[in-house]
Amino acid sequence: MSKGQCLDGFKCKYLILLAQDKLLAHISELESVAQTFGFKLNIKQKAKISPTTGKTDFTKWIILQEIAEENVLKLMSRSVCAMSAFELWGSGSDFSLLKQSILEYPLEQKRDCFKETQSFAIRVKGIGKKMSSEIQRERIDLLEDVLPFQGKVDLVNPSGEFYLVEDYSNRVQGQPPKEPDAILFGRLLCNGQRSLIERYSLKKRKFIGNTSMDVMLSILMTNLGGINKNSVVCDPFVGTGSLLIPAAHFGGYVIGGDINYNIIHARGRSSRKGAGWRQKDETIRHTLMEYGLRSQYLDVLLCDAACHAWNTNGKELFDAIITDPPYGIREACQKVGSKKQNPVVPELEPGLTHFPEQTEYHLEDVFKDLLNFAAQSLVAGGRLVYWLPVYRADYSPKVIPTHSLLKLMYNHEQILNSHSSRRLIVMEKLTKENVTETAQAVISSSVFSGHNSFRDKYFSAHNGNETR
Repeated sequence: MSKGQCLDGFKCKYLILLAQDKLLAHISELESVAQTFGFKLNIKQKAKISPTTGKTDFTKWIILQEIAEENVLKLMSRSVCAMSAFELWGSGSDFSLLKQSILEYPLEQKRDCFKETQSFAIRVKGIGKKMSSEIQRERIDLLEDVLPFQGKVDLVNPSGEFYLVEDYSNRVQGQPPKEPDAILFGRLLCNGQRSLIERYSLKKRKFIGNTSMDVMLSILMTNLGGINKNSVVCDPFVGTGSLLIPAAHFGGYVIGGDINYNIIHARGRSSRKGAGWRQKDETIRHTLMEYGLRSQYLDVLLCDAACHAWNTNGKELFDAIITDPPYGIREACQKVGSKKQNPVVPELEPGLTHFPEQTEYHLEDVFKDLLNFAAQSLVAGGRLVYWLPVYRADYSPKVIPTHSLLKLMYNHEQILNSHSSRRLIVMEKLTKENVTETAQAVISSSVFSGHNSFRDKYFSAHNGNETR
């Protein structure tokens, strides 16, 4: 039996180790990637109740059932939340049960790995606890009678790499338990895409801004958006283009818009300390060229999200819209407009550029306009992925903007501090059946009403003037 295949009639199980992250969007990402590739997941999730909070804790690993190995590899080719994937050979709450489980795993499924021609390495990993070299050797010795490897040990480049995983993550009063909650053993298939975090690191990128999105979150948003090869992806608040880079990496054609003239045209001072004035190559196009992604670049427009440049005339243009609108904290919420009652735009002499006056753009209008834009321009099944700032004391499901053409898929909280957070919202475009053409976005709460509604509460609480 060759590696990479399951016996006829036998259903392999696969262990996925998940990266530790407070956003807790791991399952959502895996489900979205599976949908992108056209299959569904059957997840056996290890959920635990925290002894301190009484809430369900984040699981550090999951088991996938009834899935082809090729689909596991597809998941891992995209996931930034999954660290590693294994063909699961056995599991148990102690070594006796683990060894029995390994023995019950079909020998024919393991036989090729035991051949004399196959070098191997066994590694021991503790979740929530460091495992000393001495303990690791003891653990490996315990498995010797159920793993009849005939090949040579090769710790550098083995033909087969195997992991013994012990889960001590269920801490009590900050200390790991004396005995693991679970012990698992499996053959390593591959690792996830955590290496992309370093590849596209903001520290190495020339063109960044005050609000450039964290690389891991940018990749996560791309996966939640269902972006794949030849997808057309738009960011209407594009800034320095952080969200477009992973979209282009995974084969999407990217386009964006922003109201900030200096950002779009590489003017003004750089956001990097001590860098001085921006240079001509500090643009999104040059950034994509730097990463070898120039072929995925469509354009970036100087435009107003309140009156966007993409007049679709009823045509659905985009497969995904991924964006991070300004909240009024690091960047002001503005749109083209005037405080004058009857503003007049003067006629321009040839060669001159007009810089339109800007006025405040209320958060309530920002998110309503965004949802209306998505409902108009997304293809059916296309996704809108965006961040929603929330003053935590005000949060309820009513603060989430809704639209009859957009279905809420996921809602994950990223806590910023004791009083504020932001929600990663994922919505999917429905078909227009039984929906009127005049359908508009709605927010069933007044928390975003008025200019700087979130900013005022954020800094009031931050300065110790919080009122409840």
